[in-house]
Amino acid sequence: MNVARFISFWTGFCSLSLEIAWVRLYGYANSSTPQAFAYVLMVYLLGIAAGAQMGKNICLFPERRKIEGAAVIALAISAVIAVIAPWAFFYSQSFVIDDVVAPLAIFMTAASLSVLFPITHHLGTPEKSANNTLGKGQSFSRVYALNVAGAALGPLITGYVLLDYFTITQIFPFLGMVVAFVALMAWLMYGRRVGPVALGSVAFSLLLSLWVLHESRLESTALARSFALVGDRKVVASHESRHGIITIAEEGVAKLNGELFVDHGVYGGNVYDGKVNVDLERNTNGLERPLALHVLQPDAKRVLVLGLSIGSWLTIVEGFPGVETIDVVEINPGYLDLAQRYDAQKFALSDSRVNMVIDDARRWLQYHPEKKYDLILMNTTWHWRANSSMLLSQEMMQLVNRHLSTQGIVAFNATGSIDAFFTASSVFKEVRRYQNFIYGANWNPFERTLKEDNWNLLKAVTVNGKPGFRENSNTIQKFSKIPFVRLESDLKTLGREPEVITDDNMLVEYKYGRKNK
Repeated sequence: MNVARFISFWTGFCSLSLEIAWVRLYGYANSSTPQAFAYVLMVYLLGIAAGAQMGKNICLFPERRKIEGAAVIALAISAVIAVIAPWAFFYSQSFVIDDVVAPLAIFMTAASLSVLFPITHHLGTPEKSANNTLGKGQSFSRVYALNVAGAALGPLITGYVLLDYFTITQIFPFLGMVVAFVALMAWLMYGRRVGPVALGSVAFSLLLSLWVLHESRLESTALARSFALVGDRKVVASHESRHGIITIAEEGVAKLNGELFVDHGVYGGNVYDGKVNVDLERNTNGLERPLALHVLQPDAKRVLVLGLSIGSWLTIVEGFPGVETIDVVEINPGYLDLAQRYDAQKFALSDSRVNMVIDDARRWLQYHPEKKYDLILMNTTWHWRANSSMLLSQEMMQLVNRHLSTQGIVAFNATGSIDAFFTASSVFKEVRRYQNFIYGANWNPFERTLKEDNWNLLKAVTVNGKPGFRENSNTIQKFSKIPFVRLESDLKTLGREPEVITDDNMLVEYKYGRKNK
């Protein structure tokens, strides 16, 4: 086996795999803002450049065995850095130096592996001799080709496979163990001539990786829970897969009519998604927003829910009288697993009228142009999150519009973005805002909200198979007093010209995104 080519392949694989892991961890720690990916990429590339320069200097050593020994030691150091760097990032928050430690950890991860890039090409391109029939160009190209192959396979295997089987807590020590194993194999293939220091480095890195990987099995979600932005609230459940990280935390104790209950908040990608509570009287979850759909269109038969989340919106819609079928499209199956923990959500998901699909909402809509719906409820996230433009753009609105029936209505959470409100108005004939929800239609259903009798239709809504409101409750009346606001009213408070969100400008993510992240 050609040692240089072997190392070249695995350093390419592990380097890009660790970059994927850092994008996941740093993005999660920074609330899934789009800038997180660009930041990790920038620092990682700087690390690669610095490491390659260091490797070039090592190649100037006069003795080949010293270069080989340096290669083994570099691999061992890289394994150690891969294991401890994420935890250094976490603990640095306690000393308020995470803005320094985080880029340094990412930089060192990249640099320690990229040291091997010039070294492997130097060692793998010997002078032509009787034992080496390949020319320099051929030898060099084979080392380079294997590095590129490893770099290409790293994101594919790690991003699509390993992150489905390992949590972010486990992926770092696992990759560290892979690097340590490559170091061990390199030491064995180079033989004793690389020296005892190299052997000691390999042994230490391998033992450290194995120990941390073993410990991570006991608390497989430790990093996710540690970085969870839930304050002092207790994380009661979490789910990790290649689709992302979901956590559920206790939201504190609430009181109504002398009764105490603990509500749970859902955080997708470390950003607040909503609450589990579907009690219409306690209403800690803004349940008047999906309920308003029944007031606007009480004759709805076919409903589409884009984004299950924990299933609270589905639970409400499932209780609308007259609904015959509900299609739910969710990209992350982790929400489906977590929703099974709660009786009301589990009841809604088991309803024979509910058809659950695990897919990308946009792709699913494009592949099913024949489907039409009376209600489309988009469970959108914060407008400033990465990839939010794919749900709030004019192109997405136009796609959704093609799936509305003649008397259909679409609703989505704009999370305070007036540009999202304005974008919807460029597609639908009638658009209103109710709380932070935007409702769009190609007819005018909003006159119905002016009559109290239409709001009383909500008395027939059920939750978990039981009446949603108590007798003589004034909750519905409170909901009816909340106004449906026209776009013109919001534009007065904007202070600038509104802009249409498109797939290309992504303005809610960057131009008008979350500035402090």
